[in-house]
Amino acid sequence: MPRNKSFLVVAAFDFGTTYSGYAYSYTHDKTKVCTNQNWYSGGASSKLASLKTPTSVLLDDKGQFHSFGFDAEDHFAMLAEDQLHAG
Repeated sequence: MPRNKSFLVVAAFDFGTTYSGYAYSYTHDKTKVCTNQNWYSGGASSKLASLKTPTSVLLDDKGQFHSFGFDAEDHFAMLAEDQLHAG
């Protein structure tokens, strides 16, 4: 990477085999590291916040992206309850 470029943000992505997460920091305040605070295990109504989310991707019946993480697992569970998950 050329040293003559300046960057506003430094970001890190952790795509793990079980959980994934991210963090970032602005170069003007390197001591403040920001992470996602909006992933809730068990859905948005849950009070259990998590810095990481399951590394799960749900595709629709056309093979297009539907959702990621807790949202994907929650939606798949709903489909499975209604026997709509296969096919």
